[in-house]
Amino acid sequence: MYRKLNIKILTAIFAVLLVAVVLIEIADSKKGNRTFRADLVEVNADDVTSIELYPKILAGEKIRLFKENNFWKVESGDQTYAADQSISGSLISALNNMKPESVVATNKDRWPMFEVTDSLGTRVKLFKGDNLLADVLIGKFTFSQPRNMTSYVRLADDKEVYGVNGMIGMTFNRDLKSFRDKTVIKSTTSDWTKLSFDYPADSSFVLEKMSDKWMVNGQAADSASVVKYLNSISSLNEGRYAESKPVIAPTHQLKIEGNNMMDPIEIIGYKLDDDNFIIESNQNHDTYFNSPDLAKKVFVSSSKFIN
Repeated sequence: MYRKLNIKILTAIFAVLLVAVVLIEIADSKKGNRTFRADLVEVNADDVTSIELYPKILAGEKIRLFKENNFWKVESGDQTYAADQSISGSLISALNNMKPESVVATNKDRWPMFEVTDSLGTRVKLFKGDNLLADVLIGKFTFSQPRNMTSYVRLADDKEVYGVNGMIGMTFNRDLKSFRDKTVIKSTTSDWTKLSFDYPADSSFVLEKMSDKWMVNGQAADSASVVKYLNSISSLNEGRYAESKPVIAPTHQLKIEGNNMMDPIEIIGYKLDDDNFIIESNQNHDTYFNSPDLAKKVFVSSSKFIN
């Protein structure tokens, strides 16, 4: 009798344990058997006041983005410039979107293999005031079929190295000028009513909208040519910079005026020679571009608008 009772008890215990194992397996399968963190960085972009970057290509030289009066600037050494105002959000979003897919190392001896050391990787720090919000080392990336790219990252205070999807390093491993404001012109052409081109000698002219028709020095302009030109310069960026303002007087100038309380846009050019044409814009103060191609696009002749 006791033997039968023991068998029944053992059977019941076995059944309970079996159910527990099945439930655990189901739970693990739903979680994808994940035994590591789901997110590496969780930061509110509005909280971030500065970003420090130590790009690998600069051998650890620091680039700092910082917010001043709600305006982002970028500095390196003794150089400070206006930053691309969208770049900070892009950097923070890239970190927040990193999702670990695997743990590839748990020992610091393997950090060099994945280039997640200070000397081999790109380091990124996010701050709120003096408070450090995130500190990440971004290492190398690898390709695997089909078209799968994996980047390797490590939190600075952790030993684990994680594999994340994508080429994260390319977002951060860049030089100073990559983070600068490239704006030359950013405006709405529907507001524009008058463009004054001031050139050497007697080649200056005025393109003006009169009674919904564009005129060149009082002569009817080809509307299609005008629209094409206006659209080509309404959202104009340039990434080739000059170190400083030229010492010569301006040789070219474009002034754009318009309706709806639009602030006039002024583009000033300094032609030094065929290979060096410096341009500045009042929409991007204290920034100088060196681009003959840009000058050619902006400073056109009156014949462009006349059939």
